[in-house]
Amino acid sequence: MERRVPAARREVSPGVVLKVSVMGGYSIERDGDYIGWIHASIGDRWSAYVRRPGTSGDLLGRYTQDDAVKAIVTAWDAGVVLPNGRRA
Repeated sequence: MERRVPAARREVSPGVVLKVSVMGGYSIERDGDYIGWIHASIGDRWSAYVRRPGTSGDLLGRYTQDDAVKAIVTAWDAGVVLPNGRRA
């Protein structure tokens, strides 16, 4: 089965936007900050990664698309230090 990410940019909750990424998944932005990404896994599951400045990011797990975005937002809010030294 061929999986394609539809060309889209959509707001999934106030301030949280999915943007098609060049890697075949979606970048997750909140209020203009890049906070993570998701890509298709098996079935209706998406692998969710939270951005960790200075690293390649952390895999959070595999979820439905909406739950993957929620997991990224939750992990980001848990205290990721932004490149400017601020906490999210």
